[in-house]
Amino acid sequence: MVSDWSDFLLEVHHDSARLSAADFQVTTLQRIRTHLDFDFAIWGEGDGTSRELHTATVLDQTPTLFETWEPVKHEDPFANLVIGNTGQTWALSEVPRVFHSKAYSEHWGRYHAREMISTMQIDPRTGLHVFVTLARERNQADFSRQERAFKSLVTRHLFLAAQNNDLAAVTSAQGHTALVDRFGVLHASDDRFTALLIEEWGLSARRRLPAAAIEALALHGHYTGHQLELTAEPVGSRWLLQARPVSALPLSPREQQIASAFAAGLSYKQVAQQLSIAPGTVRTHLTRIYEKLGVSDKGALATRVNGRQLPPAS
Repeated sequence: MVSDWSDFLLEVHHDSARLSAADFQVTTLQRIRTHLDFDFAIWGEGDGTSRELHTATVLDQTPTLFETWEPVKHEDPFANLVIGNTGQTWALSEVPRVFHSKAYSEHWGRYHAREMISTMQIDPRTGLHVFVTLARERNQADFSRQERAFKSLVTRHLFLAAQNNDLAAVTSAQGHTALVDRFGVLHASDDRFTALLIEEWGLSARRRLPAAAIEALALHGHYTGHQLELTAEPVGSRWLLQARPVSALPLSPREQQIASAFAAGLSYKQVAQQLSIAPGTVRTHLTRIYEKLGVSDKGALATRVNGRQLPPAS
């Protein structure tokens, strides 16, 4: 039963200031259910053109819900309707012959979604399409006109509250901080973090990290560049990034030459031959280099060296 929406919105905005970014969307969807009954819900965002899903919070349905959507995402008439008409609330039943579509038989029908209502808008910070979808299964009644009006009204406030929650997550963290998704799109960042990004990669990095940085963060949880270091902490389906400026590597000129050559793939003997020194001397230097840089293998050494662009061996 739909109750007073003003109390609901006060609760949501209060949550946006106090809850972590990982908890806010789940808690908000649970709050919606106390006003508007549904079986499962999705709060997500992605690229409306490529249909690439960047983030998704799924309540009371399998977390792998979108795996079966991938093959049919460009043939989903309900997605076409919602993406093509942002700012409004649409129902699955408004799509002609939707229950005979491939997307329904191979995806939504598998999860017994008999009726869904979805509202979408474009996030001005990220350029992504953000949406909230509520679904009822076969034993439930359709969403009433009153329920759809409530959903349409409050969803606009949910998107704003989510933006405030992202900013709160960044401002409450220590250091130079940002909240990014797995594609590197920045959802919120403080000015110091943005300044470091621009110093490292130029103005193009204000909204999205380069692919090399994303790959390193996904594999290792950190990235070392020329001017900054990034560390990533998982926050739901996104990362909370910490950035700090870096100083020059604490290596002597000879250690820099050896580190650069060894990280480039040369063997001990090849480095020794290139630099006209004994292989044992190379091993001794590398032991000190590993200690100074806090690394334990050749791959980690290559990451540190290549990120700093040491002078080439000569």
